[in-house]
Amino acid sequence: MQQEMHQDIAMDITTLATDLSETEQLHQASNLPHAPQETPLVVDAAQVPLSGGTDAAFGEVRWRTLINSCAETSRDMVLGIAEFEPHGRLLPHRHDPAEFYFGLEGSGTVTIDGTPHNIRPGVAIYVPANAEHDTQAGPEGLRFAYGFAESSFEQITYRFTAAEEAQA
Repeated sequence: MQQEMHQDIAMDITTLATDLSETEQLHQASNLPHAPQETPLVVDAAQVPLSGGTDAAFGEVRWRTLINSCAETSRDMVLGIAEFEPHGRLLPHRHDPAEFYFGLEGSGTVTIDGTPHNIRPGVAIYVPANAEHDTQAGPEGLRFAYGFAESSFEQITYRFTAAEEAQA
């Protein structure tokens, strides 16, 4: 009796997994960061072009924004990957929302309100709202995921310390 019940449960789970797999195939999201809201969003980071790296005002960091709102679709968060060449920098700055970093490759130092913190694969760092922070990649470069509990990266105003001091 108990064995039959376990077989029935296993069969139900198998059927449910098959049904979910078929549904997922019918509603598979594109690999672009602006899929329709009613579908899951699946983003292949290798397919998202790099931005940044050209403005000396913020350093040499480049990034790929993977999850973000757009005109057609609102999201509840921003997720991206920051990439630094060896010894690359993101200069000291602040922004209103808190942020997280999660180390993926390489190593470096994230300084938050004057306190240095090592970042490497598997290390998560929480940056409080409005805390001054900067990043210095190590000799092998650095890649980390970053995120904000905001709907759009474009809404986040970066206030770079050097620019604010120059205006004062």
